[in-house]
Parts: sequence; structure tokens; C-alpha cells
Amino acid sequence: MVKKRRGKKEEKAVPESEQTNLLSDPTPEPEDAVRPAEVEARVPVSFELVSEEGAPVPAPPAGERLGRAKDLVQDGRIAEAITLYRDILAQNSANLKARNNLGVLYDELGDLELALEQFEAAELIEPNNVELMNNYGSVLGAMGRYDEAGELLRRAQRLDPDDVAVRTSLGILHYRRGVYAMAEADLAWVCEQNDAHGPAFYYLGEALNRLGRYDDALQALERATVLQPQNAKAFYTMGHLYDRKHMGEEAALMYRKARELSRG
Repeated sequence: MVKKRRGKKEEKAVPESEQTNLLSDPTPEPEDAVRPAEVEARVPVSFELVSEEGAPVPAPPAGERLGRAKDLVQDGRIAEAITLYRDILAQNSANLKARNNLGVLYDELGDLELALEQFEAAELIEPNNVELMNNYGSVLGAMGRYDEAGELLRRAQRLDPDDVAVRTSLGILHYRRGVYAMAEADLAWVCEQNDAHGPAFYYLGEALNRLGRYDDALQALERATVLQPQNAKAFYTMGHLYDRKHMGEEAALMYRKARELSRG
């Protein structure tokens, strides 16, 4: 579960369909795992949590707080989720899920430098985590660091050749590099595995357009607009494709829809 430096952006809700890069809920620790309470007798407390008698209340377990952060994201309360993830990391900087998920949020908000910081730190914790490698590589690709992105994503693919997210990221990277035939091969495979993958259908359509396969491109983009009805770029490219087919009325409709979406 990131595409430059820009001004401070207004935080927006992350659509549920785009939250697939968040690491799953934490797995239970093995029974013989060493826990903080076994290392240090004093239980860490959060000074924001105080009982009615005024005594500090122990902070909730990290797993519970990760679940709370995920709920905040789903409710569109992104600023609160970011604050909670940062609080978790202040208590344990090696929490992989908090690092990854915070990076995903920054990526979705367009803060690629901040996302990169989190993914770089997370890689030091677990360098062969395929999901993390995919998120990290995607951000590098969005920043135009194509060689680094390609190396990382290919390494992730070697670890898990059938990972759909990694194959999607590779296809998008190939598209950005102008290697449209390779992009088409990767993204067509993804669409066969998952016919509800909006980004894959969109980039597949764009790649097919660049390859001159206009009818196939139109078909892919039509599917993309069903899955991503707010994708203004998809509607615009469809307008261009209808123009090529001398279907002026349909083209005008697509251009108008693209303009409406672009205005917000």
C-alpha cells in the first residue's frame, strides 16, 4: 500500500479501494516471544490517558492502536491517523506496520518525500518484505527514480512471482519509462487475475493507446472509468480515442466529463 516537491496539501480521505497497501493487522506473537513487560518492570504510560483518580493509565497495546489508526483512515480522519501512527513509532521506531502504513498515507496525500522516509526506515527493519518493497518501489517510480524502482520491484517479483500488486507496479513503471509493450504485457496479466483492478485497466488503456491499438485501448479505458469514475485522465483519453474514430458527439461527452472532474 506513492507519482517533486510541492506546497502543503489539504488532507483528503483515502478511498477504500486505494487502501490495499496497508499492511494487514499484526499477527499474534509466538508464546516464547520477549515482550516489553518482561524486559522492563515499569509499564509505559501515555500522559493523555488518566483515570478518574488521576493515576496514569497504561497505553493501549500497539496492535490495538494500529487497528484504531486503520479505522480512522476508513473514516477519512487522515490527520488523526497520521498522528496516531507517529505516536506508535515514538514508542517503538521498529514497528514495521506503522512505518509502512504511515508511508502509504503520505504517498496518497502526494507527500512523496515523507513517504520515502518511512519506506527507507521500514526497509531496514525487514528488507525482504514484498509488500513493503512494492510500496517503496512505487514511490521511487513516482519520483522519477526509475532505475532504483525497477531494481527493487524486480527483486520483489523474484521473491513472489505471482504477486499482483508488484506486477501492477512494474507495469506502471514500464509505462512511465515509455516501454509500452512491456507495460501492456504486465498490466494485461494483472487484469486477467483481477477484473476489478482500476489502476491496471487505466494504465493498460494508456499503454495500448501509445501502441496504436485504439479499439483495445478504448475497451480497457471504458472498464477503468467504471472502476474509477473520478479518473478525469481516463475520460480525456477516451475523448481523444473517440475523436480518432470520428465520433464527435461521444468525444465531446468524454471531454466534458473530464473537465467537470478536473474542476472538482
